[in-house]
Amino acid sequence: MSNELLLGIDIGTTNAKAILATPDGKVVAQATESYGLLTPRPGWVEQNPEDWWQGVASVTRQVMAQSGAQPGQIKAIGLSGQGAGAVLIDAAGQPVHPGIIWMDARSEAESAMLRERCGPRILAINGKHPAPYSVDPKLIWLQTHMPDVIARAATWLTTTGYGTFRLTGERVLNVSDASIAFSLDQLAGDWSDELIEAYGTPRRLYPRVEPCQAIVGGLLPQAAAALGLQVDTPVIAGGEDTSAAGLAVGVSQPGQAMLSLGTGGSIYIAQDRPLAHPLMLIFAHVLEQQWFVGGTIVAFGASLAWMRDLLGHTDFEAMTALAAQSEPGSSGLLFLPYLSGELQPINDGHARGVFAGLSLNTRQPQLIRAVLEGTAFAIAHNILVAEEVGATLTELRGVGGPTRSPLWCQIIADVTQQPLTVLKDNPGAPLGDVFLAAAAIGLIDDAGAAAARAAQVEHVYQPDTSLADVYARQFEVYRGLYPALKPSFAALNG
Repeated sequence: MSNELLLGIDIGTTNAKAILATPDGKVVAQATESYGLLTPRPGWVEQNPEDWWQGVASVTRQVMAQSGAQPGQIKAIGLSGQGAGAVLIDAAGQPVHPGIIWMDARSEAESAMLRERCGPRILAINGKHPAPYSVDPKLIWLQTHMPDVIARAATWLTTTGYGTFRLTGERVLNVSDASIAFSLDQLAGDWSDELIEAYGTPRRLYPRVEPCQAIVGGLLPQAAAALGLQVDTPVIAGGEDTSAAGLAVGVSQPGQAMLSLGTGGSIYIAQDRPLAHPLMLIFAHVLEQQWFVGGTIVAFGASLAWMRDLLGHTDFEAMTALAAQSEPGSSGLLFLPYLSGELQPINDGHARGVFAGLSLNTRQPQLIRAVLEGTAFAIAHNILVAEEVGATLTELRGVGGPTRSPLWCQIIADVTQQPLTVLKDNPGAPLGDVFLAAAAIGLIDDAGAAAARAAQVEHVYQPDTSLADVYARQFEVYRGLYPALKPSFAALNG
Protein backbone atom coordinates (compact mmCIF):
# COMPACT_ATOMS: atom_id res chain seq x y z
CA MET A 1 0.00 0.00 0.00
CA SER A 2 1.25 3.46 -0.88
CA ASN A 3 2.63 5.62 1.90
CA GLU A 4 0.68 8.57 0.44
CA LEU A 5 -3.09 8.30 0.68
CA LEU A 6 -5.95 10.76 0.24
CA LEU A 7 -9.28 10.67 2.06
CA GLY A 8 -12.37 11.51 0.00
CA ILE A 9 -15.70 11.96 1.80
CA ASP A 10 -19.16 12.66 0.37
CA ILE A 11 -22.08 13.72 2.60
CA GLY A 12 -25.03 12.61 0.50
CA THR A 13 -28.78 12.82 0.99
CA THR A 14 -29.15 9.47 2.71
CA ASN A 15 -25.61 8.43 3.60
CA ALA A 16 -22.01 9.47 4.02
CA LYS A 17 -19.39 7.70 1.92
CA ALA A 18 -15.62 7.66 2.20
CA ILE A 19 -12.73 6.17 0.27
CA LEU A 20 -9.02 5.98 0.85
CA ALA A 21 -7.11 6.11 -2.41
CA THR A 22 -3.67 6.68 -3.84
CA PRO A 23 -2.95 9.95 -5.69
CA ASP A 24 -3.60 8.20 -9.03
CA GLY A 25 -7.05 7.02 -7.89
CA LYS A 26 -6.46 3.43 -6.81
CA VAL A 27 -9.04 2.76 -4.08
CA VAL A 28 -7.73 0.85 -1.04
CA ALA A 29 -10.81 1.08 1.22
CA GLN A 30 -14.37 2.42 1.15
CA ALA A 31 -17.27 2.69 3.59
CA THR A 32 -20.84 3.95 3.86
CA GLU A 33 -22.93 5.14 6.83
CA SER A 34 -26.66 5.85 6.52
CA TYR A 35 -28.78 8.49 8.25
CA GLY A 36 -32.38 9.58 8.03
CA LEU A 37 -34.61 12.43 6.89
CA LEU A 38 -36.84 14.61 9.07
CA THR A 39 -40.26 15.46 7.61
CA PRO A 40 -42.02 17.55 10.28
CA ARG A 41 -44.69 18.81 7.85
CA PRO A 42 -45.80 17.93 4.30
CA GLY A 43 -43.25 19.33 1.85
CA TRP A 44 -40.64 19.94 4.55
CA VAL A 45 -37.46 17.85 4.40
CA GLU A 46 -34.74 18.44 6.97
CA GLN A 47 -31.74 16.69 8.48
CA ASN A 48 -29.81 16.93 11.71
CA PRO A 49 -26.34 18.34 10.94
CA GLU A 50 -24.94 16.22 13.76
CA ASP A 51 -25.98 13.13 11.78
CA TRP A 52 -23.79 14.34 8.90
CA TRP A 53 -20.85 14.80 11.24
CA GLN A 54 -21.29 11.41 12.91
CA GLY A 55 -21.47 9.88 9.42
CA VAL A 56 -18.20 11.57 8.44
CA ALA A 57 -16.47 10.33 11.60
CA SER A 58 -17.83 6.79 11.20
CA VAL A 59 -16.84 6.26 7.56
CA THR A 60 -13.40 7.71 8.18
CA ARG A 61 -12.73 5.33 11.04
CA GLN A 62 -14.07 2.45 8.97
CA VAL A 63 -11.74 3.04 6.01
CA MET A 64 -8.80 3.50 8.32
CA ALA A 65 -9.56 0.21 10.03
CA GLN A 66 -10.16 -1.65 6.74
CA SER A 67 -6.92 -0.48 5.19
CA GLY A 68 -4.68 -0.61 8.23
CA ALA A 69 -3.40 2.82 7.20
CA GLN A 70 -1.63 5.01 9.72
CA PRO A 71 -2.84 8.58 10.32
CA GLY A 72 0.41 9.97 8.95
CA GLN A 73 -0.25 8.37 5.58
CA ILE A 74 -3.34 10.58 5.02
CA LYS A 75 -1.89 13.59 3.23
CA ALA A 76 -5.09 15.57 2.62
CA ILE A 77 -8.88 15.39 2.88
CA GLY A 78 -11.39 16.29 0.17
CA LEU A 79 -15.06 16.73 1.00
CA SER A 80 -18.21 16.94 -1.13
CA GLY A 81 -21.92 16.72 -0.42
CA GLN A 82 -25.51 17.11 -1.52
CA GLY A 83 -26.01 20.50 -3.09
CA ALA A 84 -28.39 23.30 -2.14
CA GLY A 85 -28.80 22.49 1.54
CA ALA A 86 -28.88 25.26 4.12
CA VAL A 87 -27.77 24.92 7.73
CA LEU A 88 -27.48 28.10 9.78
CA ILE A 89 -24.93 28.32 12.58
CA ASP A 90 -24.47 30.96 15.26
CA ALA A 91 -21.32 32.81 16.25
CA ALA A 92 -20.23 29.85 18.38
CA GLY A 93 -20.74 27.43 15.48
CA GLN A 94 -23.89 25.78 16.81
CA PRO A 95 -26.79 25.07 14.41
CA VAL A 96 -29.82 27.25 15.16
CA HIS A 97 -32.19 25.13 13.03
CA PRO A 98 -32.10 21.70 11.38
CA GLY A 99 -30.52 21.63 7.93
CA ILE A 100 -33.11 22.30 5.20
CA ILE A 101 -32.08 20.14 2.26
CA TRP A 102 -32.65 20.31 -1.49
CA MET A 103 -35.77 18.09 -1.36
CA ASP A 104 -37.63 20.66 0.76
CA ALA A 105 -40.47 22.40 -1.12
CA ARG A 106 -41.81 24.88 1.45
CA SER A 107 -40.48 27.99 -0.32
CA GLU A 108 -42.47 27.94 -3.57
CA ALA A 109 -44.12 31.30 -2.76
CA GLU A 110 -40.72 32.83 -2.07
CA SER A 111 -39.38 31.41 -5.34
CA ALA A 112 -42.30 32.94 -7.23
CA MET A 113 -41.59 36.27 -5.54
CA LEU A 114 -37.96 36.14 -6.67
CA ARG A 115 -38.98 35.30 -10.23
CA GLU A 116 -41.31 38.28 -10.28
CA ARG A 117 -39.05 40.72 -8.44
CA CYS A 118 -35.74 40.07 -10.20
CA GLY A 119 -36.03 37.00 -12.42
CA PRO A 120 -34.27 38.54 -15.45
CA ARG A 121 -31.33 39.73 -13.33
CA ILE A 122 -31.00 36.32 -11.66
CA LEU A 123 -30.94 34.68 -15.09
CA ALA A 124 -28.33 37.13 -16.37
CA ILE A 125 -26.00 36.89 -13.36
CA ASN A 126 -26.64 33.39 -12.03
CA GLY A 127 -28.06 31.60 -15.08
CA LYS A 128 -31.03 29.93 -13.38
CA HIS A 129 -34.71 30.25 -12.56
CA PRO A 130 -35.59 30.44 -8.83
CA ALA A 131 -37.20 27.30 -7.43
CA PRO A 132 -37.57 25.87 -3.90
CA TYR A 133 -34.69 23.39 -4.14
CA SER A 134 -32.02 26.04 -3.60
CA VAL A 135 -30.88 28.12 -0.67
CA ASP A 136 -32.04 31.71 -1.14
CA PRO A 137 -35.80 30.99 -1.13
CA LYS A 138 -35.26 28.94 2.05
CA LEU A 139 -33.51 31.88 3.73
CA ILE A 140 -36.34 34.21 2.73
CA TRP A 141 -38.89 31.70 4.09
CA LEU A 142 -37.05 31.55 7.41
CA GLN A 143 -36.81 35.32 7.54
CA THR A 144 -40.57 35.56 7.08
CA HIS A 145 -41.76 32.66 9.22
CA MET A 146 -38.94 32.15 11.76
CA PRO A 147 -37.22 35.54 12.11
CA ASP A 148 -35.66 34.49 15.42
CA VAL A 149 -33.67 31.82 13.54
CA ILE A 150 -32.23 34.39 11.14
CA ALA A 151 -31.53 36.80 14.02
CA ARG A 152 -29.50 34.15 15.88
CA ALA A 153 -27.63 32.95 12.80
CA ALA A 154 -24.17 34.19 11.89
CA THR A 155 -23.58 32.10 8.73
CA TRP A 156 -25.37 29.71 6.41
CA LEU A 157 -23.50 26.72 5.07
CA THR A 158 -24.23 23.88 2.69
CA THR A 159 -23.82 20.28 3.78
CA THR A 160 -20.26 20.31 2.48
CA GLY A 161 -19.61 23.68 4.07
CA TYR A 162 -20.80 22.42 7.44
CA GLY A 163 -18.54 19.37 7.17
CA THR A 164 -15.60 21.63 6.30
CA PHE A 165 -16.45 23.84 9.29
CA ARG A 166 -16.44 20.87 11.66
CA LEU A 167 -13.10 19.72 10.25
CA THR A 168 -11.31 23.08 10.23
CA GLY A 169 -13.37 25.75 11.99
CA GLU A 170 -13.47 27.73 8.73
CA ARG A 171 -16.76 29.14 7.43
CA VAL A 172 -16.24 28.67 3.72
CA LEU A 173 -17.99 27.28 0.64
CA ASN A 174 -16.36 25.88 -2.46
CA VAL A 175 -17.40 27.64 -5.65
CA SER A 176 -19.11 24.55 -7.09
CA ASP A 177 -21.41 24.28 -4.07
CA ALA A 178 -21.99 28.03 -3.85
CA SER A 179 -22.88 28.31 -7.54
CA ILE A 180 -26.09 26.30 -7.05
CA ALA A 181 -27.45 29.11 -4.90
CA PHE A 182 -29.24 31.86 -6.84
CA SER A 183 -27.03 34.58 -5.36
CA LEU A 184 -23.68 33.65 -6.91
CA ASP A 185 -22.28 35.58 -9.86
CA GLN A 186 -21.19 32.67 -12.06
CA LEU A 187 -18.50 34.56 -13.95
CA ALA A 188 -17.04 36.26 -10.88
CA GLY A 189 -17.16 33.09 -8.78
CA ASP A 190 -18.38 35.12 -5.80
CA TRP A 191 -21.57 36.45 -4.30
CA SER A 192 -23.55 39.10 -6.16
CA ASP A 193 -24.26 41.94 -3.75
CA GLU A 194 -26.88 43.19 -6.22
CA LEU A 195 -28.88 39.96 -5.98
CA ILE A 196 -28.50 39.55 -2.22
CA GLU A 197 -29.75 43.11 -1.73
CA ALA A 198 -32.71 42.40 -4.02
CA TYR A 199 -33.57 39.28 -2.01
CA GLY A 200 -33.48 41.19 1.27
CA THR A 201 -31.45 38.49 3.00
CA PRO A 202 -28.71 39.55 5.45
CA ARG A 203 -25.34 39.81 3.71
CA ARG A 204 -23.59 38.66 6.90
CA LEU A 205 -24.98 35.15 6.41
CA TYR A 206 -23.02 34.48 3.22
CA PRO A 207 -19.61 32.85 3.85
CA ARG A 208 -16.49 33.35 1.80
CA VAL A 209 -16.16 31.38 -1.43
CA GLU A 210 -12.98 29.51 -2.39
CA PRO A 211 -11.84 27.49 -5.43
CA CYS A 212 -12.50 23.77 -5.07
CA GLN A 213 -8.79 22.91 -4.82
CA ALA A 214 -8.01 25.59 -2.23
CA ILE A 215 -6.62 24.37 1.09
CA VAL A 216 -8.96 26.01 3.59
CA GLY A 217 -7.34 24.82 6.81
CA GLY A 218 -5.92 21.99 8.82
CA LEU A 219 -7.74 19.38 10.87
CA LEU A 220 -8.69 20.71 14.30
CA PRO A 221 -7.63 18.70 17.38
CA GLN A 222 -11.21 17.73 18.28
CA ALA A 223 -11.94 16.73 14.68
CA ALA A 224 -8.72 14.73 14.45
CA ALA A 225 -9.67 12.86 17.62
CA ALA A 226 -13.14 12.09 16.26
CA LEU A 227 -11.80 10.79 12.94
CA GLY A 228 -8.66 9.11 14.20
CA LEU A 229 -6.38 11.28 12.06
CA GLN A 230 -3.49 13.67 12.59
CA VAL A 231 -4.01 17.26 13.68
CA ASP A 232 -3.40 19.79 10.88
CA THR A 233 -4.02 17.32 8.04
CA PRO A 234 -4.83 19.66 5.12
CA VAL A 235 -8.52 19.99 4.18
CA ILE A 236 -9.51 21.36 0.78
CA ALA A 237 -12.67 23.29 -0.09
CA GLY A 238 -13.96 20.31 -2.12
CA GLY A 239 -17.02 20.29 -4.36
CA GLU A 240 -20.73 19.79 -4.81
CA ASP A 241 -21.33 16.08 -5.16
CA THR A 242 -22.61 16.11 -8.76
CA SER A 243 -19.57 17.95 -10.06
CA ALA A 244 -17.19 15.86 -7.90
CA ALA A 245 -18.81 12.74 -9.37
CA GLY A 246 -18.38 14.22 -12.83
CA LEU A 247 -14.67 14.52 -12.22
CA ALA A 248 -14.57 10.95 -10.90
CA VAL A 249 -15.91 9.58 -14.19
CA GLY A 250 -13.38 11.54 -16.19
CA VAL A 251 -15.48 14.49 -17.36
CA SER A 252 -12.53 16.85 -17.60
CA GLN A 253 -13.01 18.63 -20.94
CA PRO A 254 -15.76 20.93 -22.23
CA GLY A 255 -18.23 18.95 -24.30
CA GLN A 256 -18.07 15.80 -22.19
CA ALA A 257 -21.18 14.93 -20.21
CA MET A 258 -21.82 12.85 -17.13
CA LEU A 259 -24.85 10.58 -17.44
CA SER A 260 -25.61 9.22 -13.97
CA LEU A 261 -28.43 6.67 -14.07
CA GLY A 262 -30.27 4.92 -11.27
CA THR A 263 -33.76 5.29 -9.82
CA GLY A 264 -33.49 8.83 -11.14
CA GLY A 265 -31.18 10.05 -13.85
CA SER A 266 -29.14 13.16 -14.51
CA ILE A 267 -27.18 14.57 -17.41
CA TYR A 268 -24.71 17.43 -17.02
CA ILE A 269 -22.59 18.72 -19.89
CA ALA A 270 -19.29 20.48 -19.14
CA GLN A 271 -18.80 23.83 -20.87
CA ASP A 272 -16.08 26.47 -20.85
CA ARG A 273 -18.47 29.30 -19.99
CA PRO A 274 -21.58 29.66 -17.84
CA LEU A 275 -24.77 29.40 -19.86
CA ALA A 276 -28.21 30.59 -18.82
CA HIS A 277 -31.61 28.98 -19.24
CA PRO A 278 -34.67 29.20 -16.97
CA LEU A 279 -35.42 25.48 -17.38
CA MET A 280 -31.91 24.10 -16.82
CA LEU A 281 -29.45 23.85 -13.94
CA ILE A 282 -26.19 25.74 -14.35
CA PHE A 283 -23.40 25.50 -11.78
CA ALA A 284 -19.62 25.44 -11.56
CA HIS A 285 -17.65 22.27 -12.17
CA VAL A 286 -14.95 21.44 -9.61
CA LEU A 287 -12.43 22.18 -12.37
CA GLU A 288 -11.68 25.87 -12.83
CA GLN A 289 -13.22 27.70 -15.77
CA GLN A 290 -15.73 24.94 -16.45
CA TRP A 291 -19.44 24.87 -15.75
CA PHE A 292 -22.13 22.21 -15.94
CA VAL A 293 -25.45 22.66 -17.74
CA GLY A 294 -28.13 20.00 -17.63
CA GLY A 295 -30.84 18.50 -15.52
CA THR A 296 -32.37 15.63 -13.63
CA ILE A 297 -34.97 13.06 -14.69
CA VAL A 298 -37.01 12.03 -11.65
CA ALA A 299 -38.13 8.52 -12.65
CA PHE A 300 -35.47 7.03 -14.90
CA GLY A 301 -34.84 3.52 -13.58
CA ALA A 302 -38.01 3.91 -11.54
CA SER A 303 -40.02 3.80 -14.78
CA LEU A 304 -38.74 0.34 -15.67
CA ALA A 305 -39.18 -0.83 -12.06
CA TRP A 306 -42.81 0.36 -12.22
CA MET A 307 -43.33 -1.55 -15.47
CA ARG A 308 -41.73 -4.65 -13.92
CA ASP A 309 -44.16 -4.58 -11.01
CA LEU A 310 -47.13 -3.78 -13.25
CA LEU A 311 -46.45 -6.74 -15.57
CA GLY A 312 -45.45 -9.12 -12.78
CA HIS A 313 -41.86 -9.63 -13.89
CA THR A 314 -38.98 -10.29 -11.50
CA ASP A 315 -36.02 -10.09 -13.87
CA PHE A 316 -34.88 -6.93 -15.66
CA GLU A 317 -32.79 -8.91 -18.14
CA ALA A 318 -35.83 -10.94 -19.18
CA MET A 319 -37.77 -7.69 -19.63
CA THR A 320 -35.14 -6.13 -21.87
CA ALA A 321 -34.98 -9.38 -23.86
CA LEU A 322 -38.69 -8.93 -24.52
CA ALA A 323 -38.12 -5.29 -25.48
CA ALA A 324 -35.53 -6.41 -28.03
CA GLN A 325 -38.31 -8.25 -29.85
CA SER A 326 -39.94 -4.91 -30.68
CA GLU A 327 -38.75 -2.85 -33.62
CA PRO A 328 -37.13 0.53 -32.86
CA GLY A 329 -39.90 3.04 -32.29
CA SER A 330 -42.09 0.49 -30.45
CA SER A 331 -44.60 0.34 -33.32
CA GLY A 332 -45.50 3.99 -32.81
CA LEU A 333 -45.91 3.78 -29.02
CA LEU A 334 -44.49 6.67 -26.95
CA PHE A 335 -43.96 6.93 -23.19
CA LEU A 336 -43.62 10.11 -21.12
CA PRO A 337 -41.64 9.07 -18.01
CA TYR A 338 -43.18 11.66 -15.69
CA LEU A 339 -44.37 9.16 -13.09
CA SER A 340 -43.57 11.48 -10.17
CA GLY A 341 -43.63 14.89 -11.79
CA GLU A 342 -40.50 15.99 -13.62
CA LEU A 343 -37.56 18.28 -13.08
CA GLN A 344 -35.55 19.42 -16.09
CA PRO A 345 -36.36 20.53 -18.64
CA ILE A 346 -40.10 20.93 -17.92
CA ASN A 347 -39.98 21.60 -14.14
CA ASP A 348 -43.57 20.51 -13.49
CA GLY A 349 -44.55 18.65 -10.34
CA HIS A 350 -48.02 18.02 -11.79
CA ALA A 351 -46.75 16.13 -14.86
CA ARG A 352 -47.56 12.42 -14.96
CA GLY A 353 -46.62 9.38 -17.02
CA VAL A 354 -48.36 8.77 -20.33
CA PHE A 355 -48.50 6.07 -23.00
CA ALA A 356 -49.48 7.54 -26.36
CA GLY A 357 -50.22 5.31 -29.32
CA LEU A 358 -51.67 2.25 -27.59
CA SER A 359 -53.55 -0.11 -29.88
CA LEU A 360 -55.08 -3.57 -29.86
CA ASN A 361 -51.76 -4.81 -31.27
CA THR A 362 -49.71 -3.44 -28.35
CA ARG A 363 -47.97 -6.21 -26.43
CA GLN A 364 -45.36 -6.40 -23.69
CA PRO A 365 -42.34 -5.96 -26.02
CA GLN A 366 -43.71 -2.62 -27.26
CA LEU A 367 -44.64 -1.46 -23.75
CA ILE A 368 -41.22 -2.24 -22.31
CA ARG A 369 -39.28 -0.85 -25.26
CA ALA A 370 -41.38 2.33 -25.15
CA VAL A 371 -40.30 2.82 -21.52
CA LEU A 372 -36.65 2.42 -22.48
CA GLU A 373 -37.07 4.82 -25.41
CA GLY A 374 -39.11 7.31 -23.37
CA THR A 375 -36.37 7.65 -20.77
CA ALA A 376 -33.84 8.08 -23.59
CA PHE A 377 -36.04 10.82 -25.07
CA ALA A 378 -35.96 12.53 -21.66
CA ILE A 379 -32.15 12.57 -21.87
CA ALA A 380 -32.34 13.91 -25.43
CA HIS A 381 -34.79 16.61 -24.32
CA ASN A 382 -32.28 17.93 -21.77
CA ILE A 383 -29.52 17.84 -24.38
CA LEU A 384 -31.68 19.74 -26.88
CA VAL A 385 -32.51 22.54 -24.45
CA ALA A 386 -28.86 22.82 -23.41
CA GLU A 387 -27.80 23.02 -27.06
CA GLU A 388 -30.38 25.75 -27.69
CA VAL A 389 -28.43 28.03 -25.32
CA GLY A 390 -25.06 27.16 -26.86
CA ALA A 391 -23.91 23.96 -25.19
CA THR A 392 -21.73 21.62 -27.21
CA LEU A 393 -21.84 17.86 -26.56
CA THR A 394 -19.03 15.55 -27.69
CA GLU A 395 -19.36 12.48 -25.44
CA LEU A 396 -21.72 10.90 -22.93
CA ARG A 397 -19.96 9.11 -20.04
CA GLY A 398 -22.44 6.83 -18.29
CA VAL A 399 -22.48 5.17 -14.87
CA GLY A 400 -25.15 3.48 -12.77
CA GLY A 401 -27.38 0.42 -12.79
CA PRO A 402 -29.21 1.02 -16.09
CA THR A 403 -25.86 1.11 -17.93
CA ARG A 404 -25.60 -2.65 -17.24
CA SER A 405 -28.27 -3.14 -19.93
CA PRO A 406 -26.72 -3.25 -23.43
CA LEU A 407 -30.11 -2.65 -25.07
CA TRP A 408 -30.89 0.40 -22.95
CA CYS A 409 -27.42 1.83 -23.62
CA GLN A 410 -27.76 1.28 -27.37
CA ILE A 411 -31.19 2.96 -27.35
CA ILE A 412 -29.69 5.98 -25.56
CA ALA A 413 -26.90 6.20 -28.14
CA ASP A 414 -29.37 5.81 -31.02
CA VAL A 415 -31.90 8.34 -29.69
CA THR A 416 -29.27 10.97 -28.88
CA GLN A 417 -27.04 10.07 -31.84
CA GLN A 418 -24.09 10.41 -29.47
CA PRO A 419 -21.49 7.82 -28.47
CA LEU A 420 -22.18 6.48 -24.99
CA THR A 421 -19.07 5.51 -23.02
CA VAL A 422 -20.00 3.17 -20.18
CA LEU A 423 -17.55 3.05 -17.30
CA LYS A 424 -16.74 0.20 -14.96
CA ASP A 425 -17.89 0.50 -11.35
CA ASN A 426 -16.92 3.95 -10.12
CA PRO A 427 -16.86 5.19 -6.51
CA GLY A 428 -18.37 8.52 -7.56
CA ALA A 429 -17.95 11.81 -5.72
CA PRO A 430 -15.43 10.66 -3.08
CA LEU A 431 -13.01 9.71 -5.86
CA GLY A 432 -13.38 13.17 -7.37
CA ASP A 433 -12.58 14.58 -3.92
CA VAL A 434 -9.40 12.47 -3.85
CA PHE A 435 -8.15 13.90 -7.16
CA LEU A 436 -8.88 17.45 -6.02
CA ALA A 437 -7.04 16.88 -2.75
CA ALA A 438 -4.06 15.26 -4.47
CA ALA A 439 -3.75 18.20 -6.87
CA ALA A 440 -4.15 20.75 -4.07
CA ILE A 441 -1.08 19.48 -2.22
CA GLY A 442 0.99 18.81 -5.33
CA LEU A 443 0.90 15.02 -5.45
CA ILE A 444 -0.48 15.21 -9.01
CA ASP A 445 -0.20 18.03 -11.54
CA ASP A 446 -3.74 18.04 -12.91
CA ALA A 447 -6.88 16.64 -11.26
CA GLY A 448 -8.79 16.44 -14.55
CA ALA A 449 -6.04 14.59 -16.40
CA ALA A 450 -5.54 12.15 -13.51
CA ALA A 451 -9.28 11.43 -13.35
CA ALA A 452 -9.46 10.86 -17.11
CA ARG A 453 -6.59 8.37 -16.91
CA ALA A 454 -8.14 6.52 -13.97
CA ALA A 455 -11.67 6.17 -15.41
CA GLN A 456 -11.96 2.62 -16.75
CA VAL A 457 -14.02 2.27 -19.91
CA GLU A 458 -16.12 -0.89 -20.14
CA HIS A 459 -17.76 -0.34 -23.52
CA VAL A 460 -18.49 2.38 -26.04
CA TYR A 461 -21.90 2.24 -27.75
CA GLN A 462 -21.83 3.90 -31.14
CA PRO A 463 -25.10 5.35 -32.48
CA ASP A 464 -26.80 3.57 -35.37
CA THR A 465 -27.11 6.38 -37.89
CA SER A 466 -29.73 4.42 -39.85
CA LEU A 467 -32.16 4.99 -36.95
CA ALA A 468 -31.60 8.74 -36.75
CA ASP A 469 -34.66 9.64 -38.82
CA VAL A 470 -36.95 7.16 -37.03
CA TYR A 471 -36.07 8.56 -33.63
CA ALA A 472 -36.02 12.18 -34.81
CA ARG A 473 -39.64 11.85 -35.95
CA GLN A 474 -40.68 10.23 -32.69
CA PHE A 475 -38.77 12.77 -30.63
CA GLU A 476 -40.68 15.58 -32.31
CA VAL A 477 -43.96 13.96 -31.30
CA TYR A 478 -42.59 13.28 -27.79
CA ARG A 479 -41.76 16.96 -27.30
CA GLY A 480 -45.23 18.01 -28.44
CA LEU A 481 -47.08 15.75 -26.01
CA TYR A 482 -46.19 17.57 -22.79
CA PRO A 483 -47.27 21.08 -23.89
CA ALA A 484 -50.54 19.61 -25.20
CA LEU A 485 -51.21 17.74 -21.97
CA LYS A 486 -49.97 20.28 -19.45
CA PRO A 487 -53.45 21.78 -18.75
CA SER A 488 -54.81 18.26 -18.24
CA PHE A 489 -52.05 17.39 -15.78
CA ALA A 490 -52.87 20.45 -13.71
CA ALA A 491 -56.59 19.65 -13.78
CA LEU A 492 -56.03 16.03 -12.76
CA ASN A 493 -53.95 17.18 -9.79
CA GLY A 494 -56.78 19.45 -8.70
